[in-house]
Amino acid sequence: MHVKNAMNRFMSKLLDLKSALYYRIKRAAVPLISVIVLGFVLTAYLANIPVSEATDELYRTLDGIFYLFCGLLPVAVAAGVFLGIVAYKRRKIYLMRFNKSRLNKRVYPFDVVLAILMGLFCLLCIYPIWYVVVGSFNQGADYTSGGVFFYPRVFTFENYKIVLAKQELWHSYMVTIGRTLLGTFLSLIFTAAVGYAMSRPNLKFKRAFYWINIFTMFFGGGLIPYFLIIRSIGLYGTFWVYIIPGLYSVYNMIVLQSGFKSISPEIHDAAVVDGAGEFRIWWQIYMPLSKPVLATIVLWVAVGHWNNYFDTMIYASEKNLWSLQYYLLQTINSATGKEGASEIQQNLNPMTISLAAIIVSIIPVFFFFPLIRKNFASGIMVGSLKG
Repeated sequence: MHVKNAMNRFMSKLLDLKSALYYRIKRAAVPLISVIVLGFVLTAYLANIPVSEATDELYRTLDGIFYLFCGLLPVAVAAGVFLGIVAYKRRKIYLMRFNKSRLNKRVYPFDVVLAILMGLFCLLCIYPIWYVVVGSFNQGADYTSGGVFFYPRVFTFENYKIVLAKQELWHSYMVTIGRTLLGTFLSLIFTAAVGYAMSRPNLKFKRAFYWINIFTMFFGGGLIPYFLIIRSIGLYGTFWVYIIPGLYSVYNMIVLQSGFKSISPEIHDAAVVDGAGEFRIWWQIYMPLSKPVLATIVLWVAVGHWNNYFDTMIYASEKNLWSLQYYLLQTINSATGKEGASEIQQNLNPMTISLAAIIVSIIPVFFFFPLIRKNFASGIMVGSLKG
């Protein structure tokens, strides 16, 4: 009887829309269920295909891990079914209490077509990454025969061993990480300072400054004058060529200006009455209140620094200044050229090595984006009103 009463109280808390117990259990259970299901699928796959340079001991280890996941899979499935039933009941309670209209309960043909189109679009976005992952884990000699589209035909870690053993990769990694961190921070501070100044109505010659900035968005001198300027000021062939030219962006300034203007002017007036100067108001009040739009700018600038290879090719071609993306460009070019053919070993292929290097290069971006995802959408909406 006590167990039944405890279960009833537990279920009532799960079905209570005001309780956070369901979301806490969901946040803890969903990753574990995903790990168990993915581990079962992966070990089942590896246990039934050839693995390059695998020994009998490795196959026995894979079989043991597979049996472990087989034992955990029923628990994961039961937990997933339980969460699904609870989610369905909570949805019914929500519709009964807060949604009396029948409009949201009908499914129109447009909804079906839109869902299909969005699903196809998601597949088009995901499949190129999946294709690169599959190729990076496939044996190079087997990859040359073609037909590796959905899963590795001969599984191997040899491509990643070759990539991770190259000192040039790690050096270019450090260069790219350094330029991304330093360039993003300095660009954010500089652009935010200009955006705050342009958001103030009492800035002298504000209209002239605004149109000068707008002019530079549409008209420029071109690559050759820009290259001559980089050489004349001593930035050519130095690390600072990655940082200083990208300190300021007119478009980012306009987005930040709109974000600062959305803050109530009464806050600024109250700070002035308390004796705060403009710098202190900007740094201690406006910057903390603009976290969503700042996170959006950080994402744009950081991804731009991480993916850029053109400035390395033009302004810093020395090997000690190679960025990660330019190193990958050279690696991929060598995979199709004569210089890459001499590096092919018995079970290796330059293309599979290049695919492994690409996967290694995008791992930090996958970890970085979820950190600011919750601020990204609101930041875009704040900066979408230009003025």
